[in-house]
Amino acid sequence: MLASELLRKKRDGAELTPEEIRWFVAASVSGAVTEPQVAAFLMAACIRGLSLRETAALTQAMCDSGVRFSWHHLGKPIIDKHSTGGVGDKISLVLVPLVAACGVLVPMISGRALGHTGGTVDKWESILGLRTEFSTSELERLLQDVGGFIIGQSAAIAPADRLFYRLRDVTGTVESIGLITASILSKKLAEDLDGLVLDIKVGSGAFLPTYEHARQLAQAMEAVAQELQLPLRIVFSRMDTPLGYAVGNWWEVREAEQALRSPETAPADVRVITEQLAAEMLCLAHQLPHQEALERVRSVWHSGTAWERFHALVRAQGGRWEESVAQYEQLHPTPLHAWEDGYITALEARTVGLAALLLGAGRRTEHDQVDPAAGILLHRKPGDRVRPGDLLASLYSRSAASLPEALALLRHAYHFGEEPPEPEPILLEKAP
Repeated sequence: MLASELLRKKRDGAELTPEEIRWFVAASVSGAVTEPQVAAFLMAACIRGLSLRETAALTQAMCDSGVRFSWHHLGKPIIDKHSTGGVGDKISLVLVPLVAACGVLVPMISGRALGHTGGTVDKWESILGLRTEFSTSELERLLQDVGGFIIGQSAAIAPADRLFYRLRDVTGTVESIGLITASILSKKLAEDLDGLVLDIKVGSGAFLPTYEHARQLAQAMEAVAQELQLPLRIVFSRMDTPLGYAVGNWWEVREAEQALRSPETAPADVRVITEQLAAEMLCLAHQLPHQEALERVRSVWHSGTAWERFHALVRAQGGRWEESVAQYEQLHPTPLHAWEDGYITALEARTVGLAALLLGAGRRTEHDQVDPAAGILLHRKPGDRVRPGDLLASLYSRSAASLPEALALLRHAYHFGEEPPEPEPILLEKAP
């Protein structure tokens, strides 16, 4: 086969066969297909779209490009969760220890920052000494000892996805439904799962801003998961305002730890989404009624067991928690004060995410280094009454040069009015 011929075929709107897709994926990983040709394929797939047969074949080929794990001999159900990405989305950091404490194995392979959204691996790695790459035997030991892990995508795990993921970020093809589906499911199939829960974010701060786009992704995910025999449940959640009060790597980890330690004071949106996703994971794992699963999640969370499991997981992956807390507490924030008298009516998640990106919390190019200390702590959110001079947010960065532009951008994220906004539920109804 010739890559150029396959690219012309897809460019012109024809459907590629499973054999052609398998060849292209294998040749991309081996280097026989060049990165410019991979980028051309991604653009053609984004513009022309991928059929169900193409998406399923691409997902399987990307999964088969690397190792396939086998953990069922450990004797517990294996369930994972994935989010389509958002601003302040630290849910995985709460969810993994919580669900593991409920007796489910959670082998989470997570991504890095993509565009204006943060990456779970970047957040997790902000803990000093923490590792996110392990051998297969080490991963099995983590599952046995603490019931889960959060790792990055190594060169051995779906290497085709690792290549495609990196190029999607710099070629403007992140939003492709087919490519999103294949990227998510290829890694999850490699985990030997009994089921997957997907959190699809909807709103201005999400990659899929409209409910229509969210429905399209849900339908594609369900169809491909069914084709590849992976049980799947989908939750839709709102992403117009950042989740919780922390945006940026270490600050989100810290908020997640505090939420596990004290669920009654956890941000309401973080608590609601975490409980819902954890309950869905237990439903898949144990075939429980939803209400029973939800009550079990709440009981484990309030018992403190999940908080203890969080710290066990940090230690097992080499992290030094107390040292991390001491180091980041030495940082001095730059404040943003209110300049209006009234209610905050909106706080644009995307703009907040872009401000955090300017501070160094994410990547503008694939070669950028993430500053684990960069981020924003929000002190006021929509519905809060403020007066001129009230503290709206604290900005952190090790690069002083980035602060003026980030401050100016963050000001644009806030909107004020004379009346408080109508509260909106964080969870959305499942799309038909």
